[in-house]
Parts: sequence; C-alpha cells; structure tokens
Amino acid sequence: MTAIAANSHTAEEFRAATQRAAVFPSDAGLLRLTGEDARDLLNRLSTNLVDPDGAAGEIAVTVLTSDRGRIVDLVYVVHCGDHQLMLTSPGQQQNVIDFLDKYTIMEDLEVEDATADTAMLTLTGPAANEILGRAQSIDAVRVSLPADPDDPDRPPTCQLLCLDRDAANRVLTALESAGAVSVSATTAETLRIAGGRPAYGSEMGDTYNPLEAGLIGAIDFHKGCYIGQEVIARLDTYDKVQKYLVTLRFESRAGDASEMAAALPNARLTDDAGDAMGLVTSAAAVPTTDGANLIGLGYVRTRAVQIGGRLKVASDDGDSGIVAEITAQPLLFGGEKPGLAG
Repeated sequence: MTAIAANSHTAEEFRAATQRAAVFPSDAGLLRLTGEDARDLLNRLSTNLVDPDGAAGEIAVTVLTSDRGRIVDLVYVVHCGDHQLMLTSPGQQQNVIDFLDKYTIMEDLEVEDATADTAMLTLTGPAANEILGRAQSIDAVRVSLPADPDDPDRPPTCQLLCLDRDAANRVLTALESAGAVSVSATTAETLRIAGGRPAYGSEMGDTYNPLEAGLIGAIDFHKGCYIGQEVIARLDTYDKVQKYLVTLRFESRAGDASEMAAALPNARLTDDAGDAMGLVTSAAAVPTTDGANLIGLGYVRTRAVQIGGRLKVASDDGDSGIVAEITAQPLLFGGEKPGLAG
C-alpha cells in the first residue's frame, strides 16, 4: 500500500511531467526467455494473445494468473527474434520465474533474470514521443504504454527504455538535452497514481483478479485456454465481479495533505449508513500553486462504483471527516476487445 507527500520540488517536477515530459529510472524486472517454445508457452499460460507466429518487434501485454484467476503479475513480452524480453513488476522476477517453471514440462524454455545487467528508464508526458524522436544515439528496446486507450489517435505518452547498464547515463543525458526533466521517485509515484495505473503489492497481487484491476484490455476472451481462464470467463460472463479499481479525490475540512496521504492507505471506505464499500490502496498529495490536492486509488464494491459518487473514509474512531469522490474507473488497456469477425 502506497502513500507519498508533496513539496515545492515535486511541484515543479509534476508540472514538467504533465505539461511536457519527465524521465526517471524504472524498477521493473527484466527476464530473458530463450527456446523454441517460449512464445507458445506464454500464450498458453497468460490472458492475452502472445502470437507464436508474431513478427520480431511485437509487444504483447498480458497477465499471468493463478488457477483461482488471481493476478500473479502483469507482464510485457517483447519479441526480439531469437529471444523474448519480459518486463515484470518491480521485485517480481522470481515470482514469475517460479510460475513459468511450475508449468514448463517438456517445453524448450530457458529463463534468465537479466535485471541486474540492465538499466531501464521511463519517459512519460505529452511530449514524450517528440523528445524521443529528437534525442540522438539511443540504442535501446522500447516498450510503449498506452496513455488513452479510448482515443486511438492519441499517441502513447509513456515508454520504457531497456538499456545496457553502461549506456544509461548517456541516454539519460540525451533525453534531458532533448527536453525531458529528470524527476524523483516521489513524483514518479504521484504520476502513477494520477494516471490510475495499478502497482503490484498495492492494486495487484493474489488478492485481486485482472477484471477487478481494470486489466480487461489485456485479456483475450477469444483465444484458447490459459491458467485461470475458466474462473475469469465465468466472472465476466455472469457479471460476478465484486469490486473494481477506481481513482479517488479526497476532500477534508482541515489538515495537512501530506500527513493525510500517509495515513490513507488501508483506510476503509463506507457509505452514509456506515456499511463497508471499499478500501484505499494508494494515496498522494498532488502539488498545486496554492497547496496540494489529495488523490488516490482504491477498490470499491461494484454496486457503489459510480463516477461522482461519494464515500466516507472511516477511521478507528469512526468518521475521519474525509470524503472520497470516485473520479474514474481506469481501464489501463481499454475495454474488452471485440470478438472475431465471421
């Protein structure tokens, strides 16, 4: 569960990131997969189509799920021709390796943890693609993350650059020279929460399934079976999803935004009658010119998910005096894909 504060330094960084572009180190894990069966096995184990016959350069975003349909990890698979690169959530490399090993029987697959030998940078913001085009001498694997899946004409504004570790400083300098601003981990986390991106340990993990986490766009309901497929299909078909990830804006009569952000994760959300409706999972104080706005992510019961809906933040003593307004139900990769024609 995550909470971060705001100060004048992060205010300048946040403004630069949202108005132009920011760059910061990524803590994502990186696995190198080799073997003739790598893509076929990933396709049979995960929620989305990882085309075994896909062309080099293709990027597939998919979810590894347990046999109960719970999230093992959200991963990005980059087809590099004779091998695959898989980006995992920070610190989840071994968890993913163990999952792959559990279901590898006779397949030709070798998995190597390449995280320690690689540097990764995240470039984000409305001018990210422009800056990447202007930067010189960048030899890296690029993984684009969608910024607005409901607007196909809007280009991605977030890219992960997988680099040789020795090249990281040179590439960082090139991006800064092209107009990107280096920002702190605090600002990076604020951007994640503001963008409605779930993180492992806060909004993703064995407690949640991908439908709850807004990852329906990373599920192909028209492909063959995968681990957890029956559970996920049943939840979707019969509308049995019990809760959904939402973005929140908090209102309070008084108090320091930074202190409240630190106290919000794990706080219960209730309706006016005091009935439990959800849980805050992450919170941040977003810097403004005259203070800070308090935002967050959380899970809310399906029947209470309504944009503009207001819930109370409970405290050990009852009502904390903080109200949470639901501002969006983020779908990181858009909604459900259309069915196959014909």
